[in-house]
Amino acid sequence: MSIFSEKLIKLNYYALDKKSCLTEMVEFLADNDVILSSENFLNSILEREELMSTGIGRNVAIPHARSKDVKQFKIAIYILDNELEFNSIDDEPVKAVFMIAVPENMKEEYMKILSKMSNFFRDEENRNRLFNCSTYKAIYDLLKGIENEI
Repeated sequence: MSIFSEKLIKLNYYALDKKSCLTEMVEFLADNDVILSSENFLNSILEREELMSTGIGRNVAIPHARSKDVKQFKIAIYILDNELEFNSIDDEPVKAVFMIAVPENMKEEYMKILSKMSNFFRDEENRNRLFNCSTYKAIYDLLKGIENEI
């Protein structure tokens, strides 16, 4: 099972605001046959954001939800063309958004990937490598290393 896919990456996306970015990402997941109901999954994502922003700091956000509407464990990746206000824990804008869609029965894998991604992006070198990627393949190759550790 591969949770990353080149077809779930968007480069140079211009985000108007946090909610429209999250809505667009949910639609992107639906268009790629990852989720059953855009409306239900978006509600799960927004409920999670209300608890606490998933802007983990250092220009990265990892919105996520476990839901019965998720058909397959996947991560959509948007590398932004602009800086997006996301209410991040460090008050810095976001430049990369990773939306994790998790089937309801995969709690253990969910916690592992969240932890691995947070640790990966704490490292400045990893973030710089990500922000310097200019192709889908380069981003995919960088991130599949995270997946290999699960």
